[in-house]
Amino acid sequence: MKRLLIAVFLVALFFSLVSAKKKDLAGSVENGTYLDDIYNVSLVIPDAWDFSLKKSKSPVRIILSKKQYDIPIQFQNAPNLTTVPKIVMYIDTTSLNVDQFVDSLLSEQYKSKQKNNILSQFKSLFGNALVKRRSKQSIGDITGVRIATQMKYTVEVPWAGSESDRADVVSDFYGGSTFFAKDGNNIVMLQLVCEWRYFDVLEKDFVKMLDGLKFIKKQ
Repeated sequence: MKRLLIAVFLVALFFSLVSAKKKDLAGSVENGTYLDDIYNVSLVIPDAWDFSLKKSKSPVRIILSKKQYDIPIQFQNAPNLTTVPKIVMYIDTTSLNVDQFVDSLLSEQYKSKQKNNILSQFKSLFGNALVKRRSKQSIGDITGVRIATQMKYTVEVPWAGSESDRADVVSDFYGGSTFFAKDGNNIVMLQLVCEWRYFDVLEKDFVKMLDGLKFIKKQ
């Protein structure tokens, strides 16, 4: 009898911990759709992408990573140096309209703690990023702004099979596509980042994914 009570207690404790962990996450994913009950946002996640839910109090809500991706020839001996195609959803609040908010992120003069926090997650907007395109984009009832950026990087690639510390210095570019839209005072941002040589193809996939973005109306 005592063993049975202990077993029941452990099972109850397990489910209690699982439930608490779910409540601590920034939403949930069911049947391939991400749902954020705090900000009333949903996003359909294609099968080709893995996902990672973040903490409920974090402005980073969910991160998607491409399951299969190409590796540039210069990284064939060091594939870990490849920028894995990734999509980050970041939600915060602002009194600015969408265009003003985008301008503030791109401005070298404007500084704020909020901006620093966003740029720490969106590396294709940071530093010497070059804006290649900026356009309005409508997704159903959602109207926003999407910008495409390019940023140069330089890394050292160790020689394959070498026991020395010799390496080649390689320079290339990241590509980034960031979508901004507002729902009330909430500013919703999604950014794709990847190797520039694969950017055009992956951005098309990103734009298709945005069709699955919805702001859920409160009843």
